[in-house]
Amino acid sequence: MTDGEGHAVNGDEPLELEALAEEAADGGEALIASGEFAQWSTVRLDDPVPCLFLDASLRILFANRSAASLFGIPQRLPGLWFTQFSAPWFDEARSGELFRSVRSAERGHRWIGSIERTGTDQLLEVYKVWILPLPRPDAGEPRAFQAICLDITPEYHSLVQGTFQSLLEAALRKDNDTGNHVERINRYARELAGDLHGRDGWDEVNRQFIESISQAASLHDVGKIGTPDDILNKVGPLEPWEWEIMKEHTKNGAYILRRYHTPMAGEIALRHHERWDGTGYPYGLDGTLIPLSARIVSIADVYDILRMRRTYKEPFTHESAVETIAAERGLQFDPQLVDRFLAIAPSFARIFSECSDSA
Repeated sequence: MTDGEGHAVNGDEPLELEALAEEAADGGEALIASGEFAQWSTVRLDDPVPCLFLDASLRILFANRSAASLFGIPQRLPGLWFTQFSAPWFDEARSGELFRSVRSAERGHRWIGSIERTGTDQLLEVYKVWILPLPRPDAGEPRAFQAICLDITPEYHSLVQGTFQSLLEAALRKDNDTGNHVERINRYARELAGDLHGRDGWDEVNRQFIESISQAASLHDVGKIGTPDDILNKVGPLEPWEWEIMKEHTKNGAYILRRYHTPMAGEIALRHHERWDGTGYPYGLDGTLIPLSARIVSIADVYDILRMRRTYKEPFTHESAVETIAAERGLQFDPQLVDRFLAIAPSFARIFSECSDSA
């Protein structure tokens, strides 16, 4: 098999160093014909561990067969920088630290760390990476590197899931909301975000956005861990001073989630009580200054609270809840999101029925 440029990808053909050197037009031809590449290809070409061959500026010149298969790329690359390969995770600060490390003799011309890769239709992937210099025959400064990449995505997601469950269980023990309530919030948010995916004007919504919000939504009230029990569980209306304390759960939630793996969780916790017209809390943001994730969860949360039985109210029917949200179009809620909610409202009714508190 070959890539679009006719280079062998799966190793059915022998590696032709001279042919690759003649074809190269990006300044890497000398390295492809060098002793460093010959050494690297001898050791790494058939290695089951994914590995990339880089020049001194960390452009990717070649991927071994395992890396080509893992990343879905041709073995012969046109010189994409390693930092571009992992953009946007490699921001200016991370890129600077990487280059300082590989150019520093004191650091051994090496860098070890974890990187993240994602894309429009790609879920988050996490890799442990070792970028190591390939020794030159003349023992000079390294002019080629290898990047050894191990996929730790399953382990990463397992760790994240464990953290998520611990936070969620702590929040549920503190508040009197049920586990079904937070499960429904996740499912509503996924449903509404999924409806936006691929529609004009919602470029922010990709597969990773949908995956993230379908978990992060349930942590929207985690800040209530810091709310006094006598206020949180009070029967009847709150006094003005009690209400001010209650509103602090948004800031508390953002603080608790500040080191959570996705910033979305913190932004939802902080912003889900902001209103489209700017009269919400904690900071009175309006319009699109409110993150999209928080605007979605705001609709999901209000719908479910309306449908639930509370000590201070009877449960709304689905039709009444939909009418209430529609009446707040452009006031409490993003008007375009309300339009999409109205279009898929039957799916909210289905989720509430499938995951009811009496089930």
